[in-house]
Amino acid sequence: MALFHSYKQLKTILPILLIWIFSLLINTSESYYFWLKSSDNTPENIETIEKSLGVNLPVVSFIFDPRSENNVLNSIDNIVEKLWTDRIYHFTLSPDKYSANEVVLWKFDAQYSAFFKKIKEKDIHVIFRTMHEMNGGRYPWWSNPEKFKAAWIHVWTLSRLAWLNEENILFDFSVNHRDMPTNWTPSQTAPLIQCNQSRTDCYHLEDYYPWDEFVDVVWFTFYNRWKANSNRLRLSPEQILYDPNWNTYERIKAFNKPIIIDEVATTSVRYEWNYSFEKSRSEYLNHDERKDHWIHQLREFLVNHPEITAAIYFNTDYTHGLSFKIIWEADRALVNLDDHKVYGWFQELEAFSEKKLDNILSSLFHLNKFTVEWENIFLSSKCNKEFSMILSMIDKKTKEEKLDIINKIKEKNIKSDCIPKSLSFLSNIYNK
Repeated sequence: MALFHSYKQLKTILPILLIWIFSLLINTSESYYFWLKSSDNTPENIETIEKSLGVNLPVVSFIFDPRSENNVLNSIDNIVEKLWTDRIYHFTLSPDKYSANEVVLWKFDAQYSAFFKKIKEKDIHVIFRTMHEMNGGRYPWWSNPEKFKAAWIHVWTLSRLAWLNEENILFDFSVNHRDMPTNWTPSQTAPLIQCNQSRTDCYHLEDYYPWDEFVDVVWFTFYNRWKANSNRLRLSPEQILYDPNWNTYERIKAFNKPIIIDEVATTSVRYEWNYSFEKSRSEYLNHDERKDHWIHQLREFLVNHPEITAAIYFNTDYTHGLSFKIIWEADRALVNLDDHKVYGWFQELEAFSEKKLDNILSSLFHLNKFTVEWENIFLSSKCNKEFSMILSMIDKKTKEEKLDIINKIKEKNIKSDCIPKSLSFLSNIYNK
């Protein structure tokens, strides 16, 4: 696929590519994980991006708002078949139209349980987001902290009943960057309360937190909205997250959990006149530098805040290249395959994403990487001693002798979580 379909585009991006290469050469210590959401929720989209741009995304994001159980399960089968298990998946599973109270009353249990069983079956590593942005008023599970906490613990318990633990699945407490509850029944049209830090008559994100035991990572979402079809202010990441009315970033840090930005994006269009679709379309086609500037600011924010583990860019353009109007500003894509448009600072963001899959697994899932017979094994860090002991016992043996030793250890039925798992990994390798 020819992503740069004109000399003008190539000429525009060439200086940026040179800056990217120079930055990479002089400083590779500034490093965070940079990931993308699939723009159309398909693995084919991720495959195309990786092949076209020559990048590797160790973590990819998919959002499921299911209307049927099979929709989600078939999607996961397809995703894992295409993208395989050698990466981490960020999956959002929303409980459809149900409130937090209905989740507690088992209304979505069948879908959650089937999802968890599928994760166990595929033996993949998942960062799991559910009932996200609960500190607002647009989704059914919003605006009631006590019901939300009960629902969260209920869903966490379902994952453990499916024999999942923190080596397979991490629970992602994902908040909106501003507290915006409602006194109405939550919906997309409910009037929102701007619940800044000085107010005591409304709920804040801290009220929803369901205790450390049930949360593995704390994530937050924020967007820069310009003038795709309204008259919004342009704000940098610093201005958004350090707004004194909300003080969002310092409050997120107070949870003392790994921090990840799990939705971030910017729209493209900004000009001084009142909104006009024709003007917006012209700006979109001719002024990539405006979006590039904000993406560069995002990169600088990530570099200056090393405690942020990662950022997932919400790589979706609901306007399909600003070819039609929609309700909100939504021309967000960084890599837009609809019109072969790639914003230049994507390369800068990706270049500084130096941490690879084994680093992510060790830091977030507490797994260590072992290489045996050229195959990578990811095993719980608590199993280092047992696994190393077995490896030393079979070292310098023939394949048949190794399998014989492994089988004899299996026969002893040693009561340990680590030894059976270690033996299973090694049996699979040496039986090939």
